Amino acid sequence: MNEATSMGQGAPELDSMETRLHSFDGIVCPGVGSMVSTFVPTEVLESVAASSEDTRTVVGRALRKRATPHGCGTGCMRLAWCQTLVALGLLGWFWPWWIDQLRLPHGYCKEKAAPFPLAPEPHDMDGLTRWASGMVNQMTLDEKHRLVNGVGYMKFAFQQLPGYYVGNAYAIPRLGLPSINLHDAMQGFRTMDASTIGQVTSWPCALAIAATWNSSATWDWAKAIADEFAAKGANVVLGPSVNVHRVPRNGRNAEYISGEDPYLGKDLAAAYVRGVQEGAGLVSVVKHFVLNQQETNRQQVDSTVDERTLWEQYYPPFQSAVDAGVASVMCAYNWVNGQQACESHSTLTEDLKGRMDFRGFVMSDWWAFHSDMGAMAGTDMNMPGNDGHYSMEKIEKLPRWRLNEMAARVLHGMARAPAYRSPSPGSCRVGCNCRERIVDAVATNQAHLALARRLAAEGAVLLRNEAPYMSLGNVGDRPRRLLPLQPDQIIAVVGKACFAGPMHLHWYTDWTASDYYVVGGSGRVLSNRTTSIVSGLEAAGLTVHVSNSDALVDAERAMGGADVVVTCGGATAAEASDRKSLDLDQKSVIPQMLSAASSRGLPAAVVVLAPGAVLLPWHTDATAVLLMFLSGEATGHAAADILLGKVSPSGRLPITLPASEDQTLKPCQGSEPCMYTEGLRGGWHVYDGHAVAYPFGHGLGYAEFEFLVARNWSRQLDPARRWEASILVRNTGDFGGAETVQLYVQFPDGDPARPDYQLRGFRKTPTLWPGQSHLVTFSLSDRDLSRWDVLTHSWKLVHGGYATAFGASSRDLRIDMPFYDGGGDSALFE
Repeated sequence: MNEATSMGQGAPELDSMETRLHSFDGIVCPGVGSMVSTFVPTEVLESVAASSEDTRTVVGRALRKRATPHGCGTGCMRLAWCQTLVALGLLGWFWPWWIDQLRLPHGYCKEKAAPFPLAPEPHDMDGLTRWASGMVNQMTLDEKHRLVNGVGYMKFAFQQLPGYYVGNAYAIPRLGLPSINLHDAMQGFRTMDASTIGQVTSWPCALAIAATWNSSATWDWAKAIADEFAAKGANVVLGPSVNVHRVPRNGRNAEYISGEDPYLGKDLAAAYVRGVQEGAGLVSVVKHFVLNQQETNRQQVDSTVDERTLWEQYYPPFQSAVDAGVASVMCAYNWVNGQQACESHSTLTEDLKGRMDFRGFVMSDWWAFHSDMGAMAGTDMNMPGNDGHYSMEKIEKLPRWRLNEMAARVLHGMARAPAYRSPSPGSCRVGCNCRERIVDAVATNQAHLALARRLAAEGAVLLRNEAPYMSLGNVGDRPRRLLPLQPDQIIAVVGKACFAGPMHLHWYTDWTASDYYVVGGSGRVLSNRTTSIVSGLEAAGLTVHVSNSDALVDAERAMGGADVVVTCGGATAAEASDRKSLDLDQKSVIPQMLSAASSRGLPAAVVVLAPGAVLLPWHTDATAVLLMFLSGEATGHAAADILLGKVSPSGRLPITLPASEDQTLKPCQGSEPCMYTEGLRGGWHVYDGHAVAYPFGHGLGYAEFEFLVARNWSRQLDPARRWEASILVRNTGDFGGAETVQLYVQFPDGDPARPDYQLRGFRKTPTLWPGQSHLVTFSLSDRDLSRWDVLTHSWKLVHGGYATAFGASSRDLRIDMPFYDGGGDSALFE
């Protein structure tokens, strides 16, 4: 999203024409900015939109009334007329730019909608294509324009008008087509208006969901978010974000569900799309296509990568979303191989719509265009529509086939959503009656709050859990590890980060402001229910000694009489800028707390609240370390559930925690092309051969598991399941818990460009109690065993002897199971 919204799919909350008009206060005459800004958005704007009179007549009458307030003396009257004259001048100056934006199509709000036209089932892609083309043939130029260009923003401004979503397209009532109501989604329904805080759930971020390694949990998360969108009147969810992590300092990594691996992203992206579209009946938009791996210079950076790396490392989550039936794809701000991503014919038309067979519509990110080339390159919808690139005059000059295709693709995608085909009673028409739904509807509920807590706990990653030097006794025949805590222990909770509340409301006007619970930018969802670590522990009934200070003397006082120390660290991140480093804010505080605890013979647990990769140079001095990626309003309760053992940790790292920042790829600077020289060795493979703090896939639980071979690889006839094998997982520990078995594959061709082992599958067990077992079955498809062939621009099956390994992380491989694929001819396939 734009830099001024920072290219956020919306806008800097409350940073609008209102803010700019306030700057006139005291310059021309006192109070004029306040007068216009408070007056225009309500009385005038709504009057202009609803009235059939000349715009200047409506504005003038309202301002004249405002200029002669009742009981006003001579000085007051002079001031009022001064304000009025300046306001009229301002309105006259701004009118060509934004007043006309308020004009709805004649009779638009009163026009009765025809029934939605009979359409094929959402899964019938060919049928939908024919249907959409037939509908477009019935449309006027104005109606086609409604489908391909957004509305709801003053011209060249970054704040949408009251009663509009972050993205909007007018309805076509004559043909029974509802309005298109789009909103930001990464941690839920974006809280752009302060009144919506508390009405929606502040969910765990996408990276926290990635840490569950659980497609079912992802489906539940996506459906619940979409259900809240529906309650707010929106029918398009602007998610998921699926860009594979390349730069650990990327300000938006918390939003990207793929983590550092395309295969992990592939499975979770499909689950999200299905949760939104099949589960909740709304439209899902996968983004940001493509190579949106940093925020530094995000509108200028030219991500330069070879074709094979595109298809094998960065395209798979998008291809998976397409295969799952995603309705829309959002193109990105950055440039790709010398072309702006929303103006790239090679990536949008040749790759996405051609080789991936995407049938829906491509929308621009907000204000992403640098020229008028987007439509012919393959972008079907311009958002938010006030930049002039898809004005009526310009689209009228497009070839008729292309404009018809653009409108048809929008219809094709929207018709996949039952919420668009059959709007619920009381659904709103954007531009008319959506304000009440946006501002007043309470979308969250107790079931969603409980789900947010469960997901936050499932995504928590236990990095370390040792037995203290001073024994806590045994569990069975094993020394008791520090976690889970015991109900009768006295806990010293020390350090300000454990007490950190959500951001103060006065930060709200900074749209990039963030905290230890939510990412800043267009994905931000604030809540008035957010729980800190200490409040979660207190709510769980523990006896706690507290020090809401980073001062060592206060911490030492709290440690007196305690059995265990809990301290915390955190980092923040936001859209529009990359993090300055991977350090925690408490880089110097945590070692002091650990040293103080050690000097008293106390075990210490550290809870880390992070937006992505962080450095933990002190981790071996801690008895236990629990990592939670930005987990929304339920953070404190979920942390307490893990620390007390009400939930056994089962999260696994979707990224690597490096040993030092020197090991990582940095954001590209300057105007030179950003060369992806690492090729296929990006993501977690950057660290291959190097010691790291914690590797990709790592995560501990309170249970312990062994893996046993149940069935060796066997060849199948189905190309989607070319090979199958089964692993038996047995709980050999003393606690219940779930395990994630990870499959890594080594190709037979000795290709130096490819990493030695690549993730090709993962399966999460249900909770297993001591002694219980569960069978997990893995399959490898033709695609899983293929490489991208740059000569034919298609996938090529690789035959030969494969090495495969099953393990609990990328560096904890426990079972080797080779197989040989003779396969006949090395067939090429699309």
